[in-house]
Amino acid sequence: MPYTFSQLHIHISAQDRPGILAESLAFIVETGWNVVDIKQFVFNGLLNLSILLDGCDESRIPPLREALSAYAEEMNFKATVYPWETDTRPDAPYAHRSVVTLLCDSMPSAGFLEITRIFADLDINILRIEQLGSGDVHALEFVIGTREAHSSEEVLDALVKFKENYRVDIAVQEETYFRRNKRLIVLDADMTFLQCEVIDELGKLAGVGEEMAAITHQAMNGEIDFESALRQRVKLLQGLPVESLEQLSNVLPLTPGAESLVKILKYLGYKIALVSGGFQFFIDKIRDNYGLDYGIANQLKIENGKVSGELEGQIIDAEAKENALVSLAEKEGFSLRQVVAVGDGANDIKMLARAGLGIAFNAKPIVQRQARASINQSDLKLILYFLGVNGKDLNELDEIVGQGKLQFWPKG
Repeated sequence: MPYTFSQLHIHISAQDRPGILAESLAFIVETGWNVVDIKQFVFNGLLNLSILLDGCDESRIPPLREALSAYAEEMNFKATVYPWETDTRPDAPYAHRSVVTLLCDSMPSAGFLEITRIFADLDINILRIEQLGSGDVHALEFVIGTREAHSSEEVLDALVKFKENYRVDIAVQEETYFRRNKRLIVLDADMTFLQCEVIDELGKLAGVGEEMAAITHQAMNGEIDFESALRQRVKLLQGLPVESLEQLSNVLPLTPGAESLVKILKYLGYKIALVSGGFQFFIDKIRDNYGLDYGIANQLKIENGKVSGELEGQIIDAEAKENALVSLAEKEGFSLRQVVAVGDGANDIKMLARAGLGIAFNAKPIVQRQARASINQSDLKLILYFLGVNGKDLNELDEIVGQGKLQFWPKG
């Protein structure tokens, strides 16, 4: 029976070696076919090669099939020729693409089964799976396609139970040219870039640690207004000498991975900002010590060498953080889709929502419920996987920045 087709699809599978594509193309050229598209990948030493052809009549199918089949048998690989009926196929049935990135210690087979069932139940087609890293942290990237434009929130909602069952961190992003083209990262300071709440540490120095920590806890969980909580806590610091601030600034603990993250992002050309509900005194020192581009925070009022118990200037609350992110992007000439925001508290929610990629880092439940990405491990460098960096790239970047090639690092 004659074929009804408009294109021809050749699929080749073999143990990978140099020359298979060239050898196959020789038969295609000899039989007069035109190459429309080529897709090739190698997994664990096995080649999968697809070549799409058109431009010739069906009488030339048998010569091509016979030539390829004979050569495949001789060289011990498999070649299959399919008439490709483009008129009967729907146009771009899964046209809307997203990327789901998973970070975990390991992924059991049951986990793979569950996530693929979740996608299938949502009529989501998996277009590609890639393992970005397989060291201490496994990083997996799923490129998915949908018939309708599923929002990131819908996909995240469907993955909530999976995330709990397998203790994975997840990011969901649209697959656009902006995903791998981020240019600005805006980080919260306390409990994000730093492994402490600075104001709580000041409270300990002032002898009001327990009272201070209780107010901080309520503010970060969104239980009380941030500005009111901030003013209450600053009032508790009245009389604290500036020397105590200097002492604390020299011992502030960075979150693991923070220094490496900054070095790598600076090497890649990112602008880096700290936008904090903390205090400018400390943010300025961090900015200068680690070569950051911007530092925005609240200004403590100092009188006669002591904290007055009051603030000066604008309060950096949730709205101010959001506005700062937008202003920095505009100043640098970046789209908001090129901005990454990272934070842990309720006052970071607006900032995370406004960025192209908002990451809840070891965040309070109220923040995790609203962010499109989350990391619940104490390593800021894991953010790089959400930016499309794979394990091989990461090792190479670590080596480059570890060799002291970054002349801008640090300023101080």
